[in-house]
Amino acid sequence: MKKSTLVHLFLYYALLLFLPASLHAQQDFRVRGFVVDAGTGNPLPGASVQIESTPLEVTTDLNGQFVFGRVQGRTIRLKVSYMGYQEERVVLTPERIANGIRISLQPMANTIDEVLVSANLEGQQKALNQQRNADNIKNIISADVIGRFPDLNVAEALQRVPGVNIQRDKGEGSTISLRGTPAHFTTVQINGEQLPSVQQSGSRNEALDLIPADQLASIEIIKAPTPDLDGDAVGGIVNLRTPTANKLRWTGKAEGAMGYNDISGGLNGIGKLRVDRRFLATDKVPEGKIGVMLSGSYFSSNNSEDRLDAVWRETEILGQEGTWNLPQNYGFRKTENERKRTGVTATFDYKPNGFNHLVFNYMFNQRTDHDVQNRQRYDFDRSGTEWISFNEATGARVRRDINLWDEDKTNHNFSVQGYHTIRSWQLDWAGSYTRSSREFASTRGDFSYDDIDLRVADENDIYSAYPVFEATQPQLNLYNPLLYNDFRRYEEDAENTTADNLVLRADLTKQTWLWGFPLSVKVGGKYRTQSNSKLRNNQVLAFWDPNEVLNLNEAFTRVIGNKEPANFLFRDYRFGPLINEEKFTGYIHDNRYLLTQGSDAWDAERLSLNDTYDAYEDIYAGYAMGRWQMDRLMVLAGLRLESNSVRYDAFDVFRTGTVVEASPISGDRNYVFFLPHLHLKYGLDEWSNLRFSVLRNYARPNFVDVVPFVNYDVDALRLQLGNPDLQPSTAWNVDAMFERYFANAGLLSVGVFYKNLDRFQFTSVINSLPEPFPGYPETQGFEFRQVQNGKQATVAGVEVNLSRSLDFLPGIAKGLSVNANYTFASSNAHTQDRSDIRLPGQAEHTFNAMLAFDYKRFTIRGSVNHNGSYANSIASDADGDIIQRHRTQLDMNASYSWKNFRLFTEWINLLNEPSIRYQGTSDYVSRVAYFGYSARAGIGYVIR
Repeated sequence: MKKSTLVHLFLYYALLLFLPASLHAQQDFRVRGFVVDAGTGNPLPGASVQIESTPLEVTTDLNGQFVFGRVQGRTIRLKVSYMGYQEERVVLTPERIANGIRISLQPMANTIDEVLVSANLEGQQKALNQQRNADNIKNIISADVIGRFPDLNVAEALQRVPGVNIQRDKGEGSTISLRGTPAHFTTVQINGEQLPSVQQSGSRNEALDLIPADQLASIEIIKAPTPDLDGDAVGGIVNLRTPTANKLRWTGKAEGAMGYNDISGGLNGIGKLRVDRRFLATDKVPEGKIGVMLSGSYFSSNNSEDRLDAVWRETEILGQEGTWNLPQNYGFRKTENERKRTGVTATFDYKPNGFNHLVFNYMFNQRTDHDVQNRQRYDFDRSGTEWISFNEATGARVRRDINLWDEDKTNHNFSVQGYHTIRSWQLDWAGSYTRSSREFASTRGDFSYDDIDLRVADENDIYSAYPVFEATQPQLNLYNPLLYNDFRRYEEDAENTTADNLVLRADLTKQTWLWGFPLSVKVGGKYRTQSNSKLRNNQVLAFWDPNEVLNLNEAFTRVIGNKEPANFLFRDYRFGPLINEEKFTGYIHDNRYLLTQGSDAWDAERLSLNDTYDAYEDIYAGYAMGRWQMDRLMVLAGLRLESNSVRYDAFDVFRTGTVVEASPISGDRNYVFFLPHLHLKYGLDEWSNLRFSVLRNYARPNFVDVVPFVNYDVDALRLQLGNPDLQPSTAWNVDAMFERYFANAGLLSVGVFYKNLDRFQFTSVINSLPEPFPGYPETQGFEFRQVQNGKQATVAGVEVNLSRSLDFLPGIAKGLSVNANYTFASSNAHTQDRSDIRLPGQAEHTFNAMLAFDYKRFTIRGSVNHNGSYANSIASDADGDIIQRHRTQLDMNASYSWKNFRLFTEWINLLNEPSIRYQGTSDYVSRVAYFGYSARAGIGYVIR
């Protein structure tokens, strides 16, 4: 296209933008209004508003508002439809438009004898209407639906969605993965902008147990992003939307509950409060020019975890040929956890008129954990240890230790957004700043007995599910406190991680026509800069006691408590004496003047330097897209361009003997991605859609994986490297879906997806290097670890989703409703060393099922979630893979409502199925963790 032509087009559109409105007063005008529930006045998001006899159709936003930027004619006839409500037709005149439009919809009759309208459908209607009218494939969970389940945090709320797999930490949902992809392939956002992560692992995705689910208006799970959304989302995008006020009177909600944990016997409590109101209603802005919303949540719990951990490795058995997979370490852990989570959300919005809207939002989240971890550990990896049979080893070490583990995570999110309608133009812009931090402190004391001969006391051998160890020497009793005569290590560890994300974006949309059908053209740009920095300070100390003030041989007896855990691992398994937190900290405090740098302080320096880094990223993005509605067919196509500039600083660390040498090292990378998108949506009828999309996107590596650190340990024969050459993974994504909506707020959908990935990231683990690693001479035989790029991988799957009220059943059975979804996924990945393996995070089978019953003011619900097995990490050979076994969880809750009050009870993890990992095959258990069930009961009050 010639340069002069581009200039003429620019001047033409600029002229349209700035022409005075009076020149068009007789030809066109703007239409703005609201769609609300006739009984409650609540806004109805996702309602379809169509100008009859034209293809013009819009959808209401989260506040129930709709806008037609430029409409011609003296009289306009609107058709308004919303699932679960009676269709409404409205005739608009210029006078009525000038005074503001408020369209009230009547719910469909659903009263069956004395069965009231199903409480389960109230929030579901909002979510399904938004899904139905969306241009792309997504799932939406409204705040009302979130509140109907006993889900405390965002990760637990997401487990109900098809295609979502979650990992748990301390019994709660924590991190998520979408559609069989690794966790960091999924982007997590707050109000459309990414949430920076400060996870200890260095992952890009923050653990979602940080954010209370009750602070949100809705959660969007976008499985096929459009060009105006971030491109680093191979798995998809999870967008957390905060609420705004929507009524001209005070509304709010207060809720409090107390509960109990099965293992710890401790209490948990939760409190929630939300108030909001709109002010300054006028004829032009009948909903009120100013809205204020304040919300807060606080949760405190005392939980417990019983756990087994093991690491396996090929080892020789004395007198036998070959090698056998035997444990290097075996441990049992008892954790007492105190968790507190706080969430605060404040939103102020201002509408000077009906076509301009400013929204200011602040969100604060904090999660603190205090753990008391007691461990009984058996070490078989010492230089003098020999296995003499499958159930007996000589020269081992037995240990008992305590770890006082404190973590404080905070997140502050500030954002301002503007929405402006200028005739047929729409200008949206936003600026946001997010800061996350993690303060971590650990104090650990380790007591041991060395050179002990151990055997498995069970009738079986070391491969039994829960082996019981004993000393072969009759005089040595592993449960005798006097046995642990060596206070071998005292360690203090501190970590500080911070992450910042600053975003500026602008989007401009033009409504026009092409061949008699409405066309919207949208362009935009975004600048994002983020940083991630970690500082670690590890200290290893020892008592220097030349005058023998302390009898260190008896130190263990000074710090233990008076009782042992009962029913450990939910069986008759004896754990032994527990170290008491108060006694241990008192012992250290009273004798701190005798602590000095330990003989293995070199290890502390190595750990600190290996885990200290700074990372910086600048991302520039621009896109252009068009949306063309041709009767029943919608076509959305566009191109997104993203440029990434990455810089990292870390340390090279070499250790020989007790000498640690470190030197600064830096790295930088630049990438550019061209990301085409195509989305098709065809309406078979008013209630049925066919969808199809094909698009390209990418996933960046985790921060810690690209930091150019070096961990070279001669004595431990270990080499671990960062990988500054690690490349982002790119993917082509194809999706197709059929969906059928039911008038009473139900859905049946069947979808298929396919992802073709290049250069996916995985952890390469080589137990023994067959030859020196390039650049590191004399490393033959070392254990080697590095995150690397695989060659190619594919993920394909099917999602089926059913949500239905059973109101066709007779009598009170009409109060039943079901919600079920199932996802099948399969992957095939190739690395430099292996072929035809599963992609990390890919679970073959995942399903959810919910059965609810409503009768009058009473509701009861049972929910089942099944996470299929998946590879937690893959190594250079199958024996090193860590596999998370499938797990099923059953939750139940019930409530009774009376006037504005609600009494409720919730039961979580009733099956108490353990979380199990194994190494290579199920014969070699890597972890078994029990969390126990929890229960709580409470009362809520609503101001409508």
